[in-house]
Amino acid sequence: MDGLEFCVKSLSYPLGMLMEGLERRKGGIITASRGRLYLMEIPFGALCYLTSLMLFNSLDQVDRKRLGNDYSSIEGFGRKLLGSKLGESIKPYLKSPGRYIGVVERLAIPWLEFEERKRKVETYLQKLKLEETLDRSRFLRGSDFLKELSVDEALLLSYIAEEPKKKELINAALGKHNPSFREAAKAYFTALRG
Repeated sequence: MDGLEFCVKSLSYPLGMLMEGLERRKGGIITASRGRLYLMEIPFGALCYLTSLMLFNSLDQVDRKRLGNDYSSIEGFGRKLLGSKLGESIKPYLKSPGRYIGVVERLAIPWLEFEERKRKVETYLQKLKLEETLDRSRFLRGSDFLKELSVDEALLLSYIAEEPKKKELINAALGKHNPSFREAAKAYFTALRG
């Protein structure tokens, strides 16, 4: 998993699944076609935002509706980018995304595969007992079993938590106990800062 896939999966795990196995190529616009993902050389934050948007727009109407909350997450990410120090340098990409992305073919999320992966990590979500969490430090001490997860499983666990507060707790626990996730997240934030 590269940094771009990590970023997309952090916004929408199902959209990130569409990137798996796609060969990365340089392109004039960001698009996906015939097993390839064509990318532009632009700042990483804009690339992640536009790639997520392109993947979302490549879905059929039913899948787009199903991922309505994920679209809100992508838009929220774009707003955060605009409000950051990088805002001015990436503003053209975020204000006129249609100039930089294209839908060449329809993509379909492998929902059966998603559900299978989800079932595997749901047990970790149940073990975390997030509903009973009052003391953050006690929660972090009791979540060391998260070191067993791969980076991909960690991203899925965070995704299925849904609520922002739960996601935040899970990401803090993953950062504390899972060295692979911590390194991937560190690389992601470094790329984001440019």
